[in-house]
Amino acid sequence: MSIKIVTKTQHCFDKIAIFLAATCAVHCLLMPIIIVTLPIVATSFFADKNFHLWMLYLVLPTTAIAVFLGCRDHKDKWVITLSSLGLLILTSATLYELNAHGGCTTCSTGIDGPSQSHTHAPQSSIVWINLSGGLCLIAAHTRNFRLCRSDTCNT
Repeated sequence: MSIKIVTKTQHCFDKIAIFLAATCAVHCLLMPIIIVTLPIVATSFFADKNFHLWMLYLVLPTTAIAVFLGCRDHKDKWVITLSSLGLLILTSATLYELNAHGGCTTCSTGIDGPSQSHTHAPQSSIVWINLSGGLCLIAAHTRNFRLCRSDTCNT
């Protein structure tokens, strides 16, 4: 019975982590468009300058739990590598944003001033760095989910 509960818990954490990583990707790509077309969003949680930090607070434990529960049984090196790389990339990008701008400047103001970099512009390197970290996490969790549902997994 406990093995079945652990498996369901692990699957749930993988699904949540995939959702969070996808939310980050959508946020990075669409926030400038959404703020321009729906200015009210600029006052919401999704446009807060600390959005990336809050998402990181959710992603770190969710990923750690899902990967630990899955890798404890299937011991797949790709899951560990991709999730570690994704967490490292996202943590580094978030810390850079906090140190360089005090948070996401586009989210906090809706419009960047002349001296601020447009962190959500598609040509901005921080957007692509965040996306690469999110894609690593999505790949790791998808692989983890599939491996734990396969017949070769011990759970």
